[in-house]
Amino acid sequence: MAPVVLVTFAGRQKRMEILTDYIREAMDRGIIDEWHIWDFTRSQNDHEWISREFGPARYMGSGAQYQLAGTVTNQSWFRASASITNDLHIAILPHDDSDHFFEIVIGGWDNQYTALRKLPRSELMNSERPNDSAIWTRSTPGILSPGMPNQIVLKSDAGGVQLHVNHVLVGQWQEINLPFGASIMVRGGWGAGLELGNSGSRIQRFLGNPDERPPYWQAYNYYATRLQRFSDTVFLKCDDDIVYVDVDKLDGFIEFRRSNPNYFIVSANVVNNGVCAYWQQVAGSLPDRLGQFEHPPGGFGGSLWQSGKRATELHDFFLQSHDKRLPLPAQVVEWKGRQSINFISWLGKDLVHMALPKGDDEAQLTIDLPELLGRLTAIYSDFMVSHLSFGPQENGLDVDRLIDAYGALMRARRK
Repeated sequence: MAPVVLVTFAGRQKRMEILTDYIREAMDRGIIDEWHIWDFTRSQNDHEWISREFGPARYMGSGAQYQLAGTVTNQSWFRASASITNDLHIAILPHDDSDHFFEIVIGGWDNQYTALRKLPRSELMNSERPNDSAIWTRSTPGILSPGMPNQIVLKSDAGGVQLHVNHVLVGQWQEINLPFGASIMVRGGWGAGLELGNSGSRIQRFLGNPDERPPYWQAYNYYATRLQRFSDTVFLKCDDDIVYVDVDKLDGFIEFRRSNPNYFIVSANVVNNGVCAYWQQVAGSLPDRLGQFEHPPGGFGGSLWQSGKRATELHDFFLQSHDKRLPLPAQVVEWKGRQSINFISWLGKDLVHMALPKGDDEAQLTIDLPELLGRLTAIYSDFMVSHLSFGPQENGLDVDRLIDAYGALMRARRK
């Protein structure tokens, strides 16, 4: 059976904690095989939570800062499998020296040299280095292979540290003495993203370049450039503020996606989504007393998208409903036009079309590509999720109360 991978652009801790519980349940049931969390956080606190909650980064863009990758001691070596074309940076942070760190650059200067630096710890997250900062260099032409994951081993003993790359001893340094061990951090650089070998974890964290706005094209390009690996995969993608997931119906949604390749994108039936709300009201699932949910102009914007008050009333109606269902006029509503991509699915074989340029990924996925390919999108009625908010709704939305209510709903499901 084709594997199922969920992609989430993360993340705001308070909003994402509820989603995390639902997805872990779906993974425990065997419905989702892997969860790929793209760390597009904008605050340091959220980044630190994502790092603690979901572990070391599997992939990091060329502009990402150092990320913790492991440790090295005199009893245990550091090993890594690193896919990178040049400029693999390794930081060695001795546990008995909080003021300095050692930096090894493997395959720097267009994969021609390897260098060692000793730097103040305060410079760890600064990518700029003085030209004369190296204390050791060696010519290592072609040391990093672009055709396979590079095998990196750091060995520590009483005689210092040794570096092996692809089974070749590249350097050994007596001046790096680690009687109490060291933390190891890694990053790419100078145009080279870094992908570490699969640790076997089903939940993996991916780190894009921090200064990209909007950043989302990086995720689509990651998968599109690995088409052979993911061509048989069923992809789900959801926002980090999905606060309700009907896990019992998720399997049916995935099976529909798998069995209907004619649709380019298939969306869940979403609470607080302009196009879904329109069809929910057409079907009689949303009463007139909640106001008119018009067909959003061009599938974008509209009165719901703009109003925190309307979103709050809609959430309250859903939370108070008995069966947590807002059926559409048909089990499948075919759609031609823009819609919000709060919870969608695509097939891995369609990654051949998804090397998206930087820009509006929502318009590209729901308007431009379906039009180019002559394919429709669809909304699947039986699978409900709830999306907390759009940006314009924030001022009038009672966020804390709603998160508490959805948290209580999530916990009640377990009983």
